[in-house]
Amino acid sequence: MAADSDFRFSEEYDDLRLVGNGQTCIAADLTVNRSKNRFTNILPFDHSRVKLIPTDDEEGSDYINANYIPGFNSRREFIAAQGPLPSTRDDFWRVVWEQQCPAIIALTKCVEKGRDKCHQYWPDNNQRSVLYGDIEVTLLNEIHYDEFVIRDLKLQNLSETPQTARNVIHLHYMAWPDFGVPDDPSGIVNFARLFRSKLPPFPSNKPTIVHCSAGVGRSGSFMAMDRLMQHIDIGKNIDVFGTVHEMRLERCHMVQNEQQYIFIHHCLVYILEKYYPHLINPTGHPTSNYGFVPPTPGLFGNNQQTQNPRIEVHQNPAFIEDDEGIAESGL
Repeated sequence: MAADSDFRFSEEYDDLRLVGNGQTCIAADLTVNRSKNRFTNILPFDHSRVKLIPTDDEEGSDYINANYIPGFNSRREFIAAQGPLPSTRDDFWRVVWEQQCPAIIALTKCVEKGRDKCHQYWPDNNQRSVLYGDIEVTLLNEIHYDEFVIRDLKLQNLSETPQTARNVIHLHYMAWPDFGVPDDPSGIVNFARLFRSKLPPFPSNKPTIVHCSAGVGRSGSFMAMDRLMQHIDIGKNIDVFGTVHEMRLERCHMVQNEQQYIFIHHCLVYILEKYYPHLINPTGHPTSNYGFVPPTPGLFGNNQQTQNPRIEVHQNPAFIEDDEGIAESGL
């Protein structure tokens, strides 16, 4: 990694470390809710936490470890959640039903390197329908690809009369390593584009749930990339720092380490090179490893012309460094 590139990314990321500190997490720290948190240091902020409809005035029945996260189309486009625990699996499906979520993005395997990362909360081919609390989930279809699985699910709330059915798509990406980041951005970029193609053509106000294990590292990286991909599509400023900063005001530790922060840039460069090569001004010898030169406040700077934005890039050896860091600090 070139010293100047290394310093620039480190300097930017250092400026994000304290963002969100001081936000209250009172609900998460209630005695009745502590066992519902997968990690003691990943707690949802009170102001943005997703609240379940309380059941019979039971204390803590409105709690789940999840926060609303802004996206490209709305302030609550996503819900960032921890991977369900056996004890929170039913609550997870309550969120899906109550929030009318059209899709679930899973970015972790249930077990990685012998460690439990997420309880399996969906039915498989051996049990087509499973009842999770009042929510019956039926597996309609399951298609396996090299790096991900697509499941079509039908939901029914058996406590409601009359009963109505809803379809939810479950997109499960399994090639993001427990430690580090993917070696090649193409897989997760293609997965993100597939996710967008599965949603209704017109944006709705119904949030998509995104989770990994802690719901901050891989999840935050995916949501930032998805949002900035759409910025590229319409020629808006690309501000990675500002996007991560905004997410961290809603949930702690979003984009959990510097390696993930760099990987977001790597993904965006891949998108530009593959789908928008006319936007790139390479300097020096042509190479697939370009790095951003982001003026303030965003990659396109203060240029308000969006019809033909041009992006200056320079060779960045940071993107050929071995990825040996921890994607979610082992979470």
